[in-house]
Amino acid sequence: MSNKAPDAEKPENHERWIVSYADMLTLLFALFVVLYATGDPNVKKLQTVRFSIDQAFNVGVKNGENGASPVFDTGGGGIAPTIGEMKSRAMVDLSTKMNSFAASKGIDSKVQVKSDANSITITLADNLLFGSGSSALKPGSQEVLTQVAEALNALPNNIRIEGHTDNIPISNSEFSSNWELSGARAARVLRFLEEQGGLKPSRLSLAGYGETRPIADNTTSEGRALNRRADIVIIYPSQEELQRLLGSATPKGR
Repeated sequence: MSNKAPDAEKPENHERWIVSYADMLTLLFALFVVLYATGDPNVKKLQTVRFSIDQAFNVGVKNGENGASPVFDTGGGGIAPTIGEMKSRAMVDLSTKMNSFAASKGIDSKVQVKSDANSITITLADNLLFGSGSSALKPGSQEVLTQVAEALNALPNNIRIEGHTDNIPISNSEFSSNWELSGARAARVLRFLEEQGGLKPSRLSLAGYGETRPIADNTTSEGRALNRRADIVIIYPSQEELQRLLGSATPKGR
């Protein structure tokens, strides 16, 4: 039997460090991509993503009154603000823009911006937009609505346009009641925001409330003037809406 020579010892691989070095470079590249992406964020896109995630996973119901998400809310250092913070910032921005515009046109008393738990509302006096008993836009009203549209296009929210009247009955050849008048005015504002203002139809809805939601005393002319208005409501998700989403997304038991 012939004796086989032992296998020659394999040479040591001196280039194994390249694998670790390549891994380190990959991680560094990923880190800089994340830093670049979050260094100058597109606020509108972040808000849209935030709403979608919060509604899909119902994190607002579980984690706080304002819809705080554990993904985004890191004690003020997250990549996107909470829904409550976004609403506060939008309120400041809208108030600044609309008040500045109204002051420059001398219509301060006819444009108001206010906020409540789940919305921000831009209120426009009816005589700023419409003639008495009419749903046709007055000359000059387009400039006001264009300013409103520019402000709304900077936000991802759905928008509801509401028409309101005072309690004085109307009956003319065009409208038989304040319901029809308020609805027609809301529809006219909606059409302008869509056709001239560039807002997507899927974001818009309308309601005509007639005289049923006064904000002032209808026994005075001043109060009735305040009640005749168009409200442009910027909608934020409520806890009830998030709970309904959770219920509809939960699979039924077998």
